[in-house]
Amino acid sequence: MNMGLRLKIKRIELGFRQKELAIKSGVTSQCLSNIERGITKNPNMHVMKKLSGILGISVQELFFQD
Repeated sequence: MNMGLRLKIKRIELGFRQKELAIKSGVTSQCLSNIERGITKNPNMHVMKKLSGILGISVQELFFQD
């Protein structure tokens, strides 16, 4: 499973809409959408830390597992 799909599934499991997660994490909605759709394949570490922190999952688990 790719990182965008893992991110989307975790976001939905926790009941976040894309815009809500974007606001909470300080990441733009467009950035979040691009990651989830696989357009952004290598987000910077700052973004990965923000998103994984809000979702309560490690950066490694969310972005680097196969």
